[in-house]
Amino acid sequence: IIAADNTAVVDKSAIGILDDTVVVSALEGSTAESRETLSNDIPVMNTAESIKGADGTVSGVIYIRADLSSVYSTMQEARMIFIQAMAIAVLISVLISFFITNSITDPINDLTEKAERMASGDFSQQIDVRSNDEIGRLAEMFNMLRQELDNKITETINEKSKLETILRYMVDGLIALDLDGDIVHINPAAKALLDISDDEINEGLDFTGILQRFGKKDITDGIKKVISRDVISEIAVYRGKIISVRYARFMDDDENDIGVIMLLQDITEQQKLDQMQKDFVANVSHELRTPITTIKSYTETLLDGAVEDPEMRKNFLNVIDEEAERMTHLVKDLLQLSRLDNDREKLNRQETDMNKLLAKCAQKVMLTAQAKQQTVECNINEDEPLNVFVDIDRIQQVILNILTNSIKYTPEGGRITITSGLEGSAARIVISDTGIGISQAEIGRIFERFYRVDKARSRAMGGTGLGLSIAKNIVEAHHGTISAESVEGKGTSVTVLLPITWSRGRKNIE
Repeated sequence: IIAADNTAVVDKSAIGILDDTVVVSALEGSTAESRETLSNDIPVMNTAESIKGADGTVSGVIYIRADLSSVYSTMQEARMIFIQAMAIAVLISVLISFFITNSITDPINDLTEKAERMASGDFSQQIDVRSNDEIGRLAEMFNMLRQELDNKITETINEKSKLETILRYMVDGLIALDLDGDIVHINPAAKALLDISDDEINEGLDFTGILQRFGKKDITDGIKKVISRDVISEIAVYRGKIISVRYARFMDDDENDIGVIMLLQDITEQQKLDQMQKDFVANVSHELRTPITTIKSYTETLLDGAVEDPEMRKNFLNVIDEEAERMTHLVKDLLQLSRLDNDREKLNRQETDMNKLLAKCAQKVMLTAQAKQQTVECNINEDEPLNVFVDIDRIQQVILNILTNSIKYTPEGGRITITSGLEGSAARIVISDTGIGISQAEIGRIFERFYRVDKARSRAMGGTGLGLSIAKNIVEAHHGTISAESVEGKGTSVTVLLPITWSRGRKNIE
């Protein structure tokens, strides 16, 4: 070393003081650098540059050693600043990410939670729209979906409620069954009609059990037979009830069979009415045919020459007259019944004392009763008025009809009793006899048209068989009631109730 800023090393060997490698490289004509840490922990940078002569030969080396402590310190400070900046940036990024994530996930979590509640059946959920981005639009669509779904469910519930109400209160019975024959739905009318209890349904009453109620034995593949056709109708009988049964298949939207509907209608009364109508036509035909046949027979006999015999002619004409009169009474009764049925019978109502009317009726049948040695008793108080607002002629027809029947069906020496009084707000008239009576099985039918307890005997005694039916219609047209009680062999009692007319000043009005 021939020169240095540190005079302590001048004239000393570079070996051991300088970086040999750098020095050697510089002596060879190259520029070299190296870094090292001195014994006193000072970082340095060594740089060696060759000194060349004019001919290019190396004559020496310039060796520069730079203290890097300040550089390293600056770098360390920079590194620390960078690390701190990175840490702050990461923290800020985490916070920003947290807020951004929450702004995204909170609405989604809210949407998920409320969707789960809706799945559980709570359709009152509402999402708060917090932004106009895709999440906000999703929330708006969810709210619209919820509203539409809520509306549809409300409509469905209302329709279901209407349907259940209709099924609950419909008169006809309805049973819905699946393809296995199990009961899916049954309305109260069907339960009452077939006497089906809830316990039976819970125990598994099915299509086979229902058919067995109708007394059917061959019920193999019952459901399959029904769904092979659109509608099947039949008449079944269960415990005295006549039931019209209609089987109809029902399908889903894809027209696949999913079950059978049974519609049950109690037509017992309808059948009875149809039978009564048939009986009525048959009775009218019979009642008209008998006098017509008699008139025709006697007329033909007269035309064949009997007219020449005065006595026979007179007898025959008397018979013809009686039969014609009988036909006239029958036709008059039928016409009156028709007018009463169609509310075309004009009632000329006026206030009258029922007690006086009863006494008058009793007087009219007195001779007929005496001819059979019968007693007619009037247990009425003519001094105590029993005022009613009625058509006098029609009510008199009712009373006379009942009295005539009592006399007709009471043996000689019997007794007919007439009583009257108040029963609530009605005048109560009771006509009793000691006649042959009527059995309990037939007492309920005596007010039917042409019904006769003993048909042969009744026809022999005369009459059209319409008297009590007409009486019932007349009484009901006056908003009253008529009923009968009887003990066979002991007599019959007929009760008529008619609304009374309260007079001004009458006491104890209820």
